[in-house]
Parts: sequence; structure tokens; C-alpha cells
Amino acid sequence: MSNKENLDNYDKAYDSGFKYNDENSWFLTRYAQYMSQSIDKNKFKNILSLGIGHHIVSDILAAKLDKEISKYVILEGSKSIIDKFAIKTSHKDKVEVIHTYFEDYETDEKFDVIEMGFVLEHVDDPEFIVKKFKSFLSEKGSMFIGVPNARSLHRLIGFEAGLLEDVYKLSDYDHQLGHKRYFDLESISKVATNSGLKIENKIGLLLKPITTNQMQQLSWSGNVINALIKLGDINPEISNCILIEAKL
Repeated sequence: MSNKENLDNYDKAYDSGFKYNDENSWFLTRYAQYMSQSIDKNKFKNILSLGIGHHIVSDILAAKLDKEISKYVILEGSKSIIDKFAIKTSHKDKVEVIHTYFEDYETDEKFDVIEMGFVLEHVDDPEFIVKKFKSFLSEKGSMFIGVPNARSLHRLIGFEAGLLEDVYKLSDYDHQLGHKRYFDLESISKVATNSGLKIENKIGLLLKPITTNQMQQLSWSGNVINALIKLGDINPEISNCILIEAKL
């Protein structure tokens, strides 16, 4: 995510009609639920989010304001996404939204929770971002990092079947979304540890055995989706997305 990019160009990926909208909602909800549980367990009081995205994470976290948490700040580089958030969310008066590139943000404040869900695949230098925001993390706080997984089960099957040339190769959709790379469990863990963080937990977000088109054609029931989410928890190496919780 360079300072020369117009991030408004990617806002259509956050509309309800986007091809991956359903599965995005599944794994983002699980991502937000995991953080919510950690906030409750550790009695965290303030949160810094990198990006608004689909509003799913921000709405779940913002609902904790005036209850478990006292302050919630969101950094967002796209003005059009900020404008849509102001229209759609019921929490706009409680959340502080700052229009800025992540690379440019500075503060003297320390946050108990810093979450960068599905950010690092977009930026020019992932380790720079993690190291920068580590300096804003409170002594006992947690950083939550979520990324798509190159070695998702459906991608591994596609590769072994000769349908995918390289599990790390970006698709046309990836380029449309502004993705610059794919991570796997080893490489995203290395970003965290190279940045001076200690990894507390690694979980998967949704075990995806087949392609998005195939899943849409099958119209799986909620029970099946819940099962895939539970299986993702314990199989981060081959889940569609990976969540890491790390501390100083």
C-alpha cells in the first residue's frame, strides 16, 4: 500500500455483491469473535484497527464500547470507505475514524489491542508495518494479524490436480483487490517474530475444501459452514485464512 495509491479504487470489493462476500463474512466474523473473547479475558480497554473493510469486524468491536472498552480508533486510507461506514454503521458517533495511510500514522498513545486483519497482503513492507505498530502496543496488550493463506486446502488440491500453477501466484482477483503477496503459516509467523513479537496463538479461519464457485453452487447449510469454521480453528496450516495473536 504505497502513498501513491488511490485506495478508493478497491472499495467495490467491500460491497455485498462482491464474489467473495459470503466467505469474507464467515471468516471475518470468526476473526472478530476471537478478538472479542480475548478482550473479555484480558480486560483490554482500548483498540486500534487498521482499516474498516467490510464493517463486520468494526461493528463487532464497536459494540463493546461503553461496556468492555473505552476507546476505539480506526485508521482508513480510503475516503469513500469512510463515507460508506458513516452511512451504514450504527456506531459512528462512538468510533474515532482517522483518514490516513498506515505508514503515516503517529501517536504517543498505547493500545491494548492493535488489529490488522487482512492488511499485510496489501502493503509494500509488512515487517515495517508490524514493527511500526508494535511501538503503539501496550505492555500487556495483543496484536492480532489476519491474512489469506496460500496453502489453503482448496489451493493445495487445485495445485495437485494441475489446476493451479503455483499456490503463491496471485490471481486476477487478487490484483483487483490490491494484493501484493500470499502468506502461509510459516511466513506470517516469521513476519511477527522478526518484528520482535512473541506469538501466543495461531488459529485458522475457515477450512475451505473447494473453490468459491463450487461452494456457491452447493448452497451449504449453516451447520456445514460452522463445521468448516471449527475445523479451521485447529488446522491453521491449511485453512483459508490465518489469525495470529502476538505480544511484546
